[in-house]
Amino acid sequence: MTNLNYFKKIANWFFPYTCILCNYPSNRQQDLCEACLQELPILPQSCPRCANTFVTPLPNDLICGSCLSLSPPFDATFALYDYVAPITKLIMELKFQERLINARILGELMCEAAVTLWYKTSPLPNLIIPMPLHPTRQRERGFNQTIEIATPIAKKLNIPLEKKSCRRIKHTSAQARLQREERQHNLRNAFQINSNFRGYHVAVLDDVITTGQTITHFCKALRLAGADKIDVWCCAKTQYKSE
Repeated sequence: MTNLNYFKKIANWFFPYTCILCNYPSNRQQDLCEACLQELPILPQSCPRCANTFVTPLPNDLICGSCLSLSPPFDATFALYDYVAPITKLIMELKFQERLINARILGELMCEAAVTLWYKTSPLPNLIIPMPLHPTRQRERGFNQTIEIATPIAKKLNIPLEKKSCRRIKHTSAQARLQREERQHNLRNAFQINSNFRGYHVAVLDDVITTGQTITHFCKALRLAGADKIDVWCCAKTQYKSE
């Protein structure tokens, strides 16, 4: 046995977790080591309604001008990371290379944030709804990445996971590639809700929010289906500066 193989064997014995970013043994009870965890790009101070970041520091509870002028159909947005490296790498590997371990790690990190930060002084939602994929895209991919991320969260927090009553019935183009008017038309009547969510505090979970149009249209559909309170949870948010 070579010295390298001997080291790997010893390392695997003492460090059963391997970091998904640096591939070294993890010193935590998770496949993400402490050094890589500390380097993850936490989203800077942002609007509590839409999670767009502010140009200048403002009080934590201050709503941005965009949300004040046109109130979104959701009550709050909790975004964990800025959509830059290495978060982009983790999400792209998950979606296009079926690296499901990335979904588990991202879900565990979001779960920890929900308990220690997002809902430290307020009740958790009583239902989690992963953003639905159109059946064509889900067949192509073989899975829905938002369900994979949401599953460990729902299990850890003991919150029901609703996967069947919300459907994406319109196969749309990628929002980021379209102009503003095209985005609105692209998502019109894109979602179908087959349940009554009256009385529910819902957490809508998505992997990445870019323009915000998709999550807005989906939350509008949930409002029409009776949802009392809607929080948006996402792993990452593309930054748009707000005044």
